[in-house]
Amino acid sequence: MKKRDVAPGMTGEVDEVDEIIAAWRRERGDVDLAPLAVFSRLLRLSKHLDRVRSKAFAAHGLEQWEFEMLSLLRRAGAPYQLPPSKVMAELMVPSGTLTHRINCMVERGYAMRAGDESDRRVKYVRATPEGIARVDAAMTDLLDLEKKMIAHMPPAERTELARLLKALLGPFEASRATPA
Repeated sequence: MKKRDVAPGMTGEVDEVDEIIAAWRRERGDVDLAPLAVFSRLLRLSKHLDRVRSKAFAAHGLEQWEFEMLSLLRRAGAPYQLPPSKVMAELMVPSGTLTHRINCMVERGYAMRAGDESDRRVKYVRATPEGIARVDAAMTDLLDLEKKMIAHMPPAERTELARLLKALLGPFEASRATPA
């Protein structure tokens, strides 16, 4: 990063987003560019995070969506199963996509379909021991890589960043939880 003037309210080094904002300010000084300072950085960070996550998951033979599903099942606790409707809601995917993903996970030996012993109408998707082993190993590697991504920030800044991101995300999560 270069040392120069940055966007109003910002201090320190100039990054790519500062340069984008400066160019837009030059071309479109009539619009409020403040959201770019947040969302362009989030977008760029998301791309870096996707690469880091893909690397962690690939090392364990998982795609990102497989990790997400196995992680959801793992967090459910033993016997690591959930009804498909809950998986669909949590992963925010349509039923056809979920069916395809469950089929793929079953074929790979990471998940299985299970029925409820007391009510045959109730169905579950359950992580297999192989799926649990893979998600646990991938999670360990992911945490190591993500810790490296934020290691340059003091703990208080990490906590404040998490708080601010939670506040930004809140309205989106609230609207997702509200039935239509």
